[in-house]
Amino acid sequence: MQEITDSQSRKEYRMEEKTMKDMTVWAIRTENVRRLDISGLEALMPQRMEKAKRFRFEKDRLLCIGAGYLMIQALGIRNESVLRYGANGKPFAPGYSAFSLSHSGQWCVLACGPQKNIGVDIEQMQENCMDVAPAVYTQRELAWMAADPVNRFFRLWTWKESVMKATGMGMSLAPQTFEVLPFSKGHPVFLQDRAWYARGGDLDGYSYSVCSDEPIGQLRWTEITNFPV
Repeated sequence: MQEITDSQSRKEYRMEEKTMKDMTVWAIRTENVRRLDISGLEALMPQRMEKAKRFRFEKDRLLCIGAGYLMIQALGIRNESVLRYGANGKPFAPGYSAFSLSHSGQWCVLACGPQKNIGVDIEQMQENCMDVAPAVYTQRELAWMAADPVNRFFRLWTWKESVMKATGMGMSLAPQTFEVLPFSKGHPVFLQDRAWYARGGDLDGYSYSVCSDEPIGQLRWTEITNFPV
């Protein structure tokens, strides 16, 4: 667990504040995924469409399709063969903006921007998930969560998942091994010998966060409601 604890780190933090870069979160609801022209998607993302067909439940199929559609609209990908995957499964596309995907409930989201490393997480705020808190949060995080259990549980959760995605480590980075409380004060978290920055918000019963190793300026939320392919 690392925080800003020395004068050098504080100096670097102040310097990096001056170079903030904006980020966009593109989003689509499952109800709107149903309205998509599937034939157009099958031409551009045939493997993803085959993957979607293998899901048992419609919601999972729609979220899978929605992720493909966001890559087309947000990044301009017209052929899924450009996609590559890191050692822990994080997708990237050489020559395109860095991006990260997440989905929960009715939302599928994609965060992208000029940053080199990006992570995003969105979670539907359901209290029946909260019993895992002692296994994934540190004692200080649990104490911070106690003041507003539901909201802070999901803020911590999305902060941690966005960090895990941004680093490219995914679940190989155990959530209880690092602390994200500096984000609550607008400070970076130090991990892997670099600073990680986060922004986030709440939306109709959902919590979401983005993370990058570069300071994040304006965070734009863009919901897709019209459907060109």
